[in-house]
Amino acid sequence: MFAIALTVRLINVALLDSPNGFFAESDTLTYWALGTALAHRESFWPTLSSLTDRMPLYPLLLAAAQTAFGNAPRVVAVAQAVIDAGTCALVGALGSVIAPSVGLLAGVLAAFSMTLIVLSSQILTDTVFVFFLAIWLACTARFFLVGPTIPLATIAGVAGGMALATRSSVAPLLMTAAPLMLVTAVVKTRRIAHALLTAGLFAIAAGAPAFPVVWRNATVYGSVSLTSQTGDHLAFWIVPLVTQRANGTPYQETVQRMQTLYEDRLAQRSTSEQANPFVQSAVKTEVAQQAMARLPLAAFVEAWLEGMIVNVAAPALIADARVRALPKPNFYATPGASLWQRTQKYFFDDPGLYQILLGIGVIAMIPFLLLQAMGFVMLVRGLPFAAVLALGVLAYFLLLSGPVASPKYRLPIEPVLLVLGAIPLAAIADRNGKRSWFEQGIRS
Repeated sequence: MFAIALTVRLINVALLDSPNGFFAESDTLTYWALGTALAHRESFWPTLSSLTDRMPLYPLLLAAAQTAFGNAPRVVAVAQAVIDAGTCALVGALGSVIAPSVGLLAGVLAAFSMTLIVLSSQILTDTVFVFFLAIWLACTARFFLVGPTIPLATIAGVAGGMALATRSSVAPLLMTAAPLMLVTAVVKTRRIAHALLTAGLFAIAAGAPAFPVVWRNATVYGSVSLTSQTGDHLAFWIVPLVTQRANGTPYQETVQRMQTLYEDRLAQRSTSEQANPFVQSAVKTEVAQQAMARLPLAAFVEAWLEGMIVNVAAPALIADARVRALPKPNFYATPGASLWQRTQKYFFDDPGLYQILLGIGVIAMIPFLLLQAMGFVMLVRGLPFAAVLALGVLAYFLLLSGPVASPKYRLPIEPVLLVLGAIPLAAIADRNGKRSWFEQGIRS
């Protein structure tokens, strides 16, 4: 699985133009610039000490690559191809917790997953994050479904901590996992001391990589938050998108209004507070909360549901650098209140090759979505606790991204979706029938 996945990804990297092929997403240039700053001795500490809107692991990895190879994004893409191939093998390990045949087919699906292939070539945190998340998922699933051991808890903690050092969004998931591990260990082993040690090692290992960031933020900025992104997310994404869903106000119009409100509110603060990124985030959060209080609850529900649908069903083809380079309208700037209204205008007001490819990609996603839905139903019937764990991971990341829609926001749940898609395929492939492979999974 690793060899097949690596071959496919290296072919994709070889076919991309440099450097534009590796900077298709909006955040790619920002990460590359951070890596460049960290690669120079004179700007290393100033950049690292002021890096509050993102976690430091990925920029540090980019800095290491630039120090060794210079301005060579293709080298980073090749390294990420290797990492992503490892993720495919880990997806196979996750599926094998259910049954060996599920693991094999999940790994094969991962090797050819367009979502993983396309985004692994981009200078983004996603590939590194999903790699560590996949380790955490595989170890955690085995911990809950097979047996709560100290090595599994420790490895899961280290992987979770590295994922946290890459993206702060995983923090609540890790915090929830620690007490669940404690309860599971107590129930399955009946040894309280062993359970406390197991959960404690997980918590320490998961929190250790982020501790320097929390310490820096507390001592320098007076905040124990991991990043200062919350305000931007609420003020410039959630409020505009929900407002658009509520009354059809164009996205960019609300963004400009929120920017003006934020600047007026920040001007009331002292000079030292204005320079504090966490104070800036707090002011944006305050402005956003006041705006959200005036929006109807139904608009939030509808915006979240539409965002979740897009994030599950949007084809990764539209994230490919060659496709993104085609002339296309901005979906967020497309007028219309509902997803259906904006989709109609997006496809038919100014049709082009991009919309044709997007339509083909959506149609191609349908069989995989059906397989994943079938797999979840079969998992509920065969291993209901495993289905609960899978649903928890899916719900967490889908609710987290909410109305902010893009194929890249599916990446954290892609390992789980691939395993769900492999379950009905394994049932078909198994000559003894689907009940036997469930029983085989339970026994193993």
